[in-house]
Amino acid sequence: MAGDGAAIPVTVHGNAGPVVILVHGWSCSAAFWDRQTEYFARDFRVVTLDLPGHGRANRLRPSGRWSMAQYGADVAAVADWTGADQVILVGHSMGGAVALESALRLGSRCRGLIGVDTFTEAAFYAGRPSYEISERQAVFGSDFASTMRGMIAAITGESTDPDLIDWIGSAMAATDPQAALSALEALLSWDIRPRWSLCSLPVTTINSAVLARRNELIELAGIDLRLMEGVGHFPMLENPSEFNALLSDVLKERLA
Repeated sequence: MAGDGAAIPVTVHGNAGPVVILVHGWSCSAAFWDRQTEYFARDFRVVTLDLPGHGRANRLRPSGRWSMAQYGADVAAVADWTGADQVILVGHSMGGAVALESALRLGSRCRGLIGVDTFTEAAFYAGRPSYEISERQAVFGSDFASTMRGMIAAITGESTDPDLIDWIGSAMAATDPQAALSALEALLSWDIRPRWSLCSLPVTTINSAVLARRNELIELAGIDLRLMEGVGHFPMLENPSEFNALLSDVLKERLA
């Protein structure tokens, strides 16, 4: 349970090995990791969760406060619940920001921080001005489901299975709009740069090469950026076999 009383649905896959916590992105859920859990549960104790406002979690936070720091505290609470002395955090999209905040809170208990198409895109992680945040919220607020589906079509790979694109769009469009817009405001208000300077962990992120070429990127000192070709914003779903192999390599490096 979160510090403000929000329930955090958690599922554990596997019974032994280092604890790896998978943190989903904005308007996503633990289900977005379904193509990883069985694969990694062979060697790790894999923990998935639904952040407040997402998936099976409560629609709204009891405190009414939405921030990346609060989400980071939620994940740290899950890390406490596992009883593990050390954990590795893997965060997709907004989940990367959440995982970074959680890593800062956990300190030496965090063994590694791994991103998935996250950290580097200025439009989401560089602290946007208030007028821009309001404009972007208004676009989604006008027709949440259609806007969400249009965004997913634009940020997935050209060769991605249309049925998968439809599933992603439907799953994200099912998020409660009020919760989604509150979380979006919290993300766009957050700036990775001052938080990054506080992180002493080695950080790897597995990002879309297509989107990296398309978007304005933030320069982050020391980041280990690994690019996947042929996928968009959801590499763990769009090409799970290649993604799982890459993530496996990074986990082995962090645990060496």
